[in-house]
Amino acid sequence: MDKFVYYLNENTDPFFNQAFEEYLFLKETEKNILLLWRNEPCVVCGSYQNIFAEVSVDDCNQRGIKIVRRPSGGGTVYHDLGNINYTIITSCNAKNVQYAPLIEPLVKALNSIGIPASLNRLSDIAIDGIKVSGSAQKILKNRVLHHGTLLFDCDLSVLRAVANGQRECFETKGTKSVPWPVTNMREYLPDLSTEEFLCKLAEAMKHLYEVEEATISPEEIREIERLKEEKYLSWDWNYGKSPKFVFTKPVTIGGKAAKVRYEAQKGVITDFSLTPFMGIETDKMAGVRLEPTELKKICTTVFGDAYFYRNLI
Repeated sequence: MDKFVYYLNENTDPFFNQAFEEYLFLKETEKNILLLWRNEPCVVCGSYQNIFAEVSVDDCNQRGIKIVRRPSGGGTVYHDLGNINYTIITSCNAKNVQYAPLIEPLVKALNSIGIPASLNRLSDIAIDGIKVSGSAQKILKNRVLHHGTLLFDCDLSVLRAVANGQRECFETKGTKSVPWPVTNMREYLPDLSTEEFLCKLAEAMKHLYEVEEATISPEEIREIERLKEEKYLSWDWNYGKSPKFVFTKPVTIGGKAAKVRYEAQKGVITDFSLTPFMGIETDKMAGVRLEPTELKKICTTVFGDAYFYRNLI
């Protein structure tokens, strides 16, 4: 097997870590790269998804959970410090990239440390059919960035609460997540902390791959920070990249039943209506970003209720 470069990354900022992956993917055009890393609580959406349909944006906002879009496809996932993420960057035949050859070494590593996992469906790892890992890919020319989650001791109650938008209210062409039962691997290794599991997994992976350890220079970190600021912290990337959609939902206003309908493009309301019409100046909703602070302000003006925004995202 070809040699892999293993970069130790102890940063848990999800915006930095997305930039870190992309920086290595674009910079290292020949090296095989292996990463193991963690994020503080966040929701990570696929490149082609409608974030508003897939994520409980307001719930994330209330909990202080960050939302970030990744450059690869696939569905929405929740990360916290009980979840390990892995990344493999390598050369490929762009016309015939398979998931299995990139996932199977990881399955072997998990088996070697006592996790009875196996490949499940196209891109998942499961134990007895219950998902413990999902993965996605980004292909550019003859290179593939393959990355995935490993649920070890994740807070599954939070996962279910925030990675679950009001999909039934949306008409959208965005990629839809496919819900699947999930579990943590810690029940198979109850005496291990997440940090100990990460160390054991790293050692197991190093036995499977010929690994050369490397670090990122201060100059490279500055470049990664620049990419983080310019792209991964931006509204345009995280929310504005959501495809055009129509949102419809029954609501109650002043004790009366009504229906809200709005259209949005690039995360901004373009047309808003209320049925039946109640003399409310709904035209003021056009041009408003679907962001809690902005929505609270405009909903105070239009509906006399700052928290009416919770009906809209």
